[in-house]
Amino acid sequence: MTYLQLFGVSIPTLWIAILATAFLLSIKLDDWFSNALFIYIIVWKFSYIFRWESIWGLLYFNGGIKGHWLGLISAGIYMILFAAKKYPSIKEQVSLSVLLYMYTFEAIFNVLQLDFLFAAIQVAIGCLILSLRKKLTWQWILLFFTIELLTLSLQHTLTLTKLFTFSTLLFILFIIKERKNG
Repeated sequence: MTYLQLFGVSIPTLWIAILATAFLLSIKLDDWFSNALFIYIIVWKFSYIFRWESIWGLLYFNGGIKGHWLGLISAGIYMILFAAKKYPSIKEQVSLSVLLYMYTFEAIFNVLQLDFLFAAIQVAIGCLILSLRKKLTWQWILLFFTIELLTLSLQHTLTLTKLFTFSTLLFILFIIKERKNG
């Protein structure tokens, strides 16, 4: 993992990419996105409490892969059960937001890793997604999902965690869009 030195503190580039992507996307989306991301980050960050060693460890470390899955499941439950009822716009915004989150995160992460070629590829595909935002059918969504997996495999950064995370996001997207009473 790569770290960025900021005022004498080492910050993982992964965290910077997650927060930067969240900030960029939350500007244009309704509160459901910010709420789901906040739930994910809180659960992911504080699931470290199960391995409690010290207060400093709780502040610096995160819950790791188990915390990631707990956070993703918690955010998914929030979006499916609560946000879909409170924010009717979620059905229109969820496809675009999931795809843009995947591509924006990878673009920012690649810039932080100084891999500008793949960052440019991610940005170009993100712009294509934005241009097709009114026509995002399931075929387009699956195509962009597959392109992302292909790009990650060409970059040699496709892991089971990324594959399962993106698959889980796609599953959540499917449930929200296909629910009749949401």
